[in-house]
Amino acid sequence: MSEAPRPALATLECLPVEIIQEIFLHALEVNFPRASIHIARALSHPLMYSWIIRVAFSSLEDPSRNGFFTRDFLPEPLDPFAISPEERRGLQTAVLGCRWCTLPLMRRCQREYLEHVVRRKCGDLVISPSDYQSLLSIGSQLSGLDGLIPNEPFNPDLCVQAKVRGSNRDSPLMVIFYFGMFVIRYDLFQLPWGRQDMPALVPDKLLCPPWTKSKLEFLQILTRFACIDENADGTRSRRVLRQVIRDRDFATFKRFMYMVVRVPWSKDLNFWPVHANHFHAALKYAEKPDDPFVSMLVKERWDNVPKDDHKLQDALLTNLWANGTT
Repeated sequence: MSEAPRPALATLECLPVEIIQEIFLHALEVNFPRASIHIARALSHPLMYSWIIRVAFSSLEDPSRNGFFTRDFLPEPLDPFAISPEERRGLQTAVLGCRWCTLPLMRRCQREYLEHVVRRKCGDLVISPSDYQSLLSIGSQLSGLDGLIPNEPFNPDLCVQAKVRGSNRDSPLMVIFYFGMFVIRYDLFQLPWGRQDMPALVPDKLLCPPWTKSKLEFLQILTRFACIDENADGTRSRRVLRQVIRDRDFATFKRFMYMVVRVPWSKDLNFWPVHANHFHAALKYAEKPDDPFVSMLVKERWDNVPKDDHKLQDALLTNLWANGTT
């Protein structure tokens, strides 16, 4: 039996792989690989994805403008400073929603980014041999973060005393591995990073069960610069927390309660939003007196209970004190 004839390739698909990749890097259209299997294969090289992560999520503070984005790190035509804030926010949101944008990829990009900071920004500093060796081993230290649950506020993982070569000026270094953050004196280098006034949007793929360790870790990294909600109604964060309460997933609920998130209407980071309906949900699905969900909400978020809802307040305290809990 003869095989069915293969459909003819489109003109674009007939181009050399290098040209297809060049088009992708010029356009920064993350949906381009979805055009066809042939296009997707041409763009499936891991380095292509790393370059997109670097151009979309590298911090753009002033120290990064001079001699940082070398062509071996970010080839032409990629230039993060040529992207407008609005375009950058759209690019970040689109990239985060892609199937290929995963925690392992982001961790690898963080490792390569921090190693690049050491190469490009620490050469003019006088650092002790032991401390410099610690900086050189940043990659291996970052590899040991799998499954780690950070605490708030975050303490530096690595602090190094350094001086500017040829002067007596101190230039201390601080690194927080979990968030890919490297601070040299007052200069910030970070990946992933986003503008406070134009935050990206957390993708739906990270806001639904199953709540794996990698999903929660990825979410915790992103919520410091990307928003779950686009407005004060808090539709998405409200739905997620209520679903976790209904599913009786206390471990995930506790993780959310201590997770800080960015909201577009505030410059400050805040803990995961809690609304009155979450207290009602905790009472509705409580399986026993002194229910752990009710207990945590009362002890950690009592200020979020409406002050004029005395019936709700009484119901919460009744559940909490049913077994003599104080």
